[in-house]
Amino acid sequence: MVRGYLLGAGLNGALGVAMGAWAAHGLQATLPAPAIEWIKTGAAYQLWHAAALLGLAALVAHRPTRLLAWAGLGLCVGALVFAGALYLYALAGLGWAVALAPVGGLLMIGGWLAVILAAIRFRPLA
Repeated sequence: MVRGYLLGAGLNGALGVAMGAWAAHGLQATLPAPAIEWIKTGAAYQLWHAAALLGLAALVAHRPTRLLAWAGLGLCVGALVFAGALYLYALAGLGWAVALAPVGGLLMIGGWLAVILAAIRFRPLA
């Protein structure tokens, strides 16, 4: 589980930085302003969720739970789907990709709700 969180954090973090930098420095002349903003939004979500996955990895290393496993899956896959949908739409104009963004958003929300449930169920070690 920890390895998966670290891989997910690394993947989302690397893609988030790369896409954000490309949007800020390489795409200004080729894409309209709204498309640049979609890419920046996707990159921001990926970077925030990469950081969250690092925090989950640290927690799970000491206290693995099923809820935290679901949380990590939701945060990682959700960020990839959400950002990927925005990237596909901005870069390739694939209208169907926009329909995937809410799916990614729901996965991220589900991940955060699993974190809340894990907190409610948390019992300190004696």
